[in-house]
Amino acid sequence: MTLESYRREVSSAKRADIVRAAADQFLKHGYQRAAVADIARVADVSTATLYKHFGSKEELFAATVEEVQNAVDDEFAQQPPGATLAEMLHNAARTYLSLQFDRNLNGLMRIVIAESGRHPKLGRRMYLSFVNRRRDGATAAFDKMVAAGWLKPHDTHLSATFMGGMMKEFFVWPALFDPTFTIPEDADAKIDEIIAVFLARYGAGHP
Repeated sequence: MTLESYRREVSSAKRADIVRAAADQFLKHGYQRAAVADIARVADVSTATLYKHFGSKEELFAATVEEVQNAVDDEFAQQPPGATLAEMLHNAARTYLSLQFDRNLNGLMRIVIAESGRHPKLGRRMYLSFVNRRRDGATAAFDKMVAAGWLKPHDTHLSATFMGGMMKEFFVWPALFDPTFTIPEDADAKIDEIIAVFLARYGAGHP
């Protein structure tokens, strides 16, 4: 390993430590009360080092969201071989819920909503990460299913919005207003009903 590659590796590790510490502090204290100095302390770096990686508190919060969103994208793309279309959609929905709850996306979304009045730029930026990016990913997946003949030709942006809306109605909105809300025991039955409605409108008879 060259000296330059070693330095890049150390820098990347420090950045990851800062993002993890930031997620912890933002979720514990909210956006306003989370102090950059405390985040640096938890990450075991200097404040100057933190600012070398992130120019502002807003940039740091955005990076925290970005890391979680990247995990969502990676997990969403993984599907077992030989799965039926309904199973693929069910697996994707389950992954959505797992990451929404287990990776604290609900908590980060609460922070964004609480701060959007004081920090509208942050609110708009997070809307692009939370909502538009996820819908664009679903749209791209549905486009591939249309091209493969698994779904009828249709406005996939609209169908992705419908699918996302049904998932949010059952699982996300309750969690945003009640931090004690957990994934219900009948989640799989609800997901299957959502998929049945989706396929009744857009399915092309693929197994």
